[in-house]
Amino acid sequence: MIPWPIALLTLFYGAVAAASAAMTWKIASGAVEQPVIWALAWLALSAGAMLGLPLLKAWGRRLAVFGSWLMTALALSLAALLVLNGRPGGALLSTLGAGVHILILRYLGRPAVKALFA
Repeated sequence: MIPWPIALLTLFYGAVAAASAAMTWKIASGAVEQPVIWALAWLALSAGAMLGLPLLKAWGRRLAVFGSWLMTALALSLAALLVLNGRPGGALLSTLGAGVHILILRYLGRPAVKALFA
């Protein structure tokens, strides 16, 4: 049986995978003019984490950690842009989102959780 935090992380990465798949479809159908490589990269990363986490595979944990680092960097970059544009409320929300990913990283870095994936 997998622990409930890992199940919640699996649902989160499943939602990211679904959003990435929808964006990939929009790009492929021509509804959005954007490079497809970024949507495909997020799709591969999030789908891999979504599949690897509930199977307790070490590569699934690594993908989830890498994805959380990327999302933390993106959220903090967005917060910096919002501060520069004079929108401190949005910057605060973005920073709180980065904090959630820091909590995910701390959870996945615990020795007891790492032992599950060994």
